[in-house]
Amino acid sequence: MAEGDVHTYFEDGLWKNRVEGGSRASNTSPRRTDAVLAGRLIAKKRRVGHVVHTPEGDVETERDFRPRVKRPQ
Repeated sequence: MAEGDVHTYFEDGLWKNRVEGGSRASNTSPRRTDAVLAGRLIAKKRRVGHVVHTPEGDVETERDFRPRVKRPQ
C-alpha cells in the first residue's frame, strides 16, 4: 500500500488506526468492529487505501478508496 493509507491493527490490547507515514495512532478502540469502521471512514474521507490486519499482524483485507482513473476509449 502507499503513503497515507490507513492501517487497522491490534497492539497493546487495543485496536488502532494509523495513517501510513505517521508515528502515532489516529484513534483506538477495545472493539475490532469499531476500529475497522473508524478506519474505513478515515480512508474514505482521505480517498486512500484501508488495510485491516489480524491480531498477529498479517493482512486480512485491503480496500481502495482512491478515485478511479478513466481511460480513453
